[in-house]
Amino acid sequence: MLLGACGGGDGASDAVNASAKDAQMNGTNKGFALSTVIWKQFPINVCWDLSNADFAMYANQRSWSQLAVQQSWEAHSGVVFAGWQQCTNAPNYYGIRISVEDSAKTGPHTQGLGTQINNVVGGMVFNFTFRNWSTSCIGREEYCVRAIAAHEFGHALGFAHEQNRPDTPSTTCKEPAQGTYGDTMIGAWDLASIMNYCNPQWNGNGQLSATDIAMAQMFYGAPAVTQTVAAQTAR
Repeated sequence: MLLGACGGGDGASDAVNASAKDAQMNGTNKGFALSTVIWKQFPINVCWDLSNADFAMYANQRSWSQLAVQQSWEAHSGVVFAGWQQCTNAPNYYGIRISVEDSAKTGPHTQGLGTQINNVVGGMVFNFTFRNWSTSCIGREEYCVRAIAAHEFGHALGFAHEQNRPDTPSTTCKEPAQGTYGDTMIGAWDLASIMNYCNPQWNGNGQLSATDIAMAQMFYGAPAVTQTVAAQTAR
């Protein structure tokens, strides 16, 4: 299922969605984070499935995307991404492959959560031109690219949409559940989550909420600088 607004959906397969929905109906699925797809090795590589011409043409957009991830998930957790160059055909590649397209039908998305997209061509898809999808982003491309990148990398780290949680308040959040469900809830339902379609700010303006940060640190630990300072303080 894919998102149709200036953000991103996780684009999970029909089989995965069906399984998640069945589990939810049986009361075993809680949404938010999927603990079985958390990355265990670092750094997690990132590459761009782009031609030489497109790789050069989208230099600014690639930079905005990388900065958005660095200033959100990397800044607030122990996760580390590396590479950010053109993809190769290495069979044992460990990481995320990003494609770029402007499809009115699908929009930006991932094809699953966490390690489900490890070395998957088209596992993550961004939009850099917005001529067909979310034309309101024309003229504010940097804002949209950065917000999309931060949201989609939340999915890449194993985090589902916040409105997928069973405790989503139906009176205040009308957005339907979308994409793969999680199996672990962290904290109370969070309107301000970057993963919440009901957030009044598109993808939280690319900023993590306090609950997003707590979730990221639960699975990936605290940022390396924080860990170093804490160790020095304890001496």
